[in-house]
Amino acid sequence: MRNRLSTMVAALLLMSAGALAQDKNPQGAPQQDVPKQTTAATSEFPLTNQVDFGVRGTIFAEGSDQSRFQRYQDLRDGGTIDRIRWGRTTDRYLLKLEGDHLGYRDQRLAGAYNNYGKVKAAFEWNQIPIYYSDTTQSLYTETAPGVLSINNTIRTALQNKTTTLVSAVGQASPFELRSRRDIANVSLIYSATPSVDFKILVKNTDREGAQPWAGSFGIGGTPATVELAVPIDHRTTELGTALEFGNSRGFAKIAYDGSFFRNNITTLTWDNPVRVSDAAAAAGASAPNVGRESLWPNSNMNTASVSGGLNLPGRSRATAYLSLGSMTQNDPLLPMTANTALPVVPLERQTAEADARVTAMNYNFTSRPTRTLWFSARYRQYEFDNRTPIFETGGYVNYDTAYTATLNHESEPLGYTRHTFDADASYSPTRILGFRAGYTREAVDRTFRIVEKTTEDTARASVDLTGVGWLAVRGIYEHGKRTGSPVDGLELLSIGEQPTLRQFDISDRNRDRFSAIVQVMPISILSFSGSAAVGREEYPGTNLGLRNNDNHVYSVGFDLVPGDAVSVGMNYGWEKYTALQASRTANPLPANTEQFLSDPTQQFNDPTRDWTDDSADTVKTFNASLDLLKLVPKTEVRVGYDYSRAQSTYVYALAAGSPVATPIFPAQLPAVVNELQRGTCDVKYFLTRHLAAGIAYWFDKYAVNDFALGPQPSLALPATAAPALIQIGYAYRPYTANTVWGRITYFW
Repeated sequence: MRNRLSTMVAALLLMSAGALAQDKNPQGAPQQDVPKQTTAATSEFPLTNQVDFGVRGTIFAEGSDQSRFQRYQDLRDGGTIDRIRWGRTTDRYLLKLEGDHLGYRDQRLAGAYNNYGKVKAAFEWNQIPIYYSDTTQSLYTETAPGVLSINNTIRTALQNKTTTLVSAVGQASPFELRSRRDIANVSLIYSATPSVDFKILVKNTDREGAQPWAGSFGIGGTPATVELAVPIDHRTTELGTALEFGNSRGFAKIAYDGSFFRNNITTLTWDNPVRVSDAAAAAGASAPNVGRESLWPNSNMNTASVSGGLNLPGRSRATAYLSLGSMTQNDPLLPMTANTALPVVPLERQTAEADARVTAMNYNFTSRPTRTLWFSARYRQYEFDNRTPIFETGGYVNYDTAYTATLNHESEPLGYTRHTFDADASYSPTRILGFRAGYTREAVDRTFRIVEKTTEDTARASVDLTGVGWLAVRGIYEHGKRTGSPVDGLELLSIGEQPTLRQFDISDRNRDRFSAIVQVMPISILSFSGSAAVGREEYPGTNLGLRNNDNHVYSVGFDLVPGDAVSVGMNYGWEKYTALQASRTANPLPANTEQFLSDPTQQFNDPTRDWTDDSADTVKTFNASLDLLKLVPKTEVRVGYDYSRAQSTYVYALAAGSPVATPIFPAQLPAVVNELQRGTCDVKYFLTRHLAAGIAYWFDKYAVNDFALGPQPSLALPATAAPALIQIGYAYRPYTANTVWGRITYFW
């Protein structure tokens, strides 16, 4: 618990260090922002500028997954310049520079400048790596951007059946699977007058590398699916500008925001391992030479907005926000198939012409007419107006294997409008006690969904007990009910869906939630805390789909601070999430008509073919910390331990008398278990006022048992002559790591 609080405080301090004060007026004018005068530091070592460098090394246990240990960070052995902080403050300006993990894949540079009352500027460049695997292997190599190829000698042998996939995957080449984001952003605030500010923000995010992917040749293909390392090379540029006016009566703001995504690889093509050429077959099916699909398309978003607020009599305030946005995407459309053995299906148009208009508004009013009464009301509306022209076709191709003729087959440009009204009121009869009640109504109108309109009403009530020196309590209860417009089961039947199927986001739902937080401080140096939350969701009228979804969350902890030199904290948490889903294993109807829906001999209509999946996710967490600061002269000691264990179970059940075959695995699937431990010890000794030496030790252990994503004996699954899946070897593997880090810190 204390570790979390310390992390949050550190993050806020870092943000505030990079944040910029707003104003500095010209000579002779009073300053709008006056830098605070800091008192003399009472710390034994008050110096703030520092550079931290040293040497780090990690020893792994045999079989450890070093890539997972470094999933979002770079912890290679070697020398480090881990932290640089430099700042200069005068009565006219503030200047700060920061650096972290310099020279590594997760390095960060930042700076801030504040010319008080006139100009504020900040920049940051941050690298975020993702290290997926150091043991992945593949038969594919990237021969051109977005083109993954297999040696034709291997493909010819597989096509002629002179070798098998199980044998071929033995020739796969190992490679490291990585990607990395480089994020750069710059912000500037110029205060033209004490009441007028101009703001601009530019942010650019580049991502390069590769990530796990899958390409399919259809259920009947051999193999049906191949895992790939899809190449990544794209950029997102965001621009924000605003002109703001504010005084004691209120504020006004006009703004423009833009987001522009550019992908240098918009198409992925991969070889069929068992075919070196396209081949025609009977019944309109064929064996494709390659598979092909679109990747993330280039897109643009432009938004203009106005907002304002007004301070009203009676300690009241009203605010309003309105924005108009445009989202467009017009990349070229791929042909229906890359298989030359299939007929060419003409496209109605050659580019996407995707276009949507977004209108968002938010109106808010708050008031505190008396000391004991407060209330607020808010209305929000979000409209996604999809103006993409409908795309019609007389036929389509499944998985590059078969052409299917259709009649008036067309796209469905989904759109929706969401209306939300909130009202809250609180009453405080005494200084230490408060009662609050609220109501929310959300109505959503949709296009091209089976349920076109849903309305959800939520009522909530809470009690707060604060201001008592040794006790603080808060409890809140919510009840919500969502109902949708009637569903015509024949509409679902017409597209081959079960009439009693409901998607969870549009089905009727009853939801109840309760949460409470208690903090007790019997003496000034000791505090206890506890929290509990219980939630239940039911989906009435749903036969197939998500039926219920429940959760229980509890935590207890304490903090002990007997003096400035010692602090101790511990926290334990327990969470459980359960869900029940239902489905039916059956052949489709001969024709999607009401006549066949009434035929009890059809598998499609047989409830004994239903099966359910009752899933449960349980998470246990424990963390503890001990800080000894200057308890031993000139020495700081920090010790921490974090533990978490997550277990997921999936219990399958069949209807009584079911003709469906029992699962092929014995009884039930084994539980999926993830267990993570981390212990740290950091000791720092101040040799002089300017120099400190330290040593840190980290113990990290990850254990995992996953029936679906665990290591497999072969990249070809199942290991037969005609496997249905070829993997790249990306698996969930354990690790145990012991890291020692020696550091020198210089202060000035």
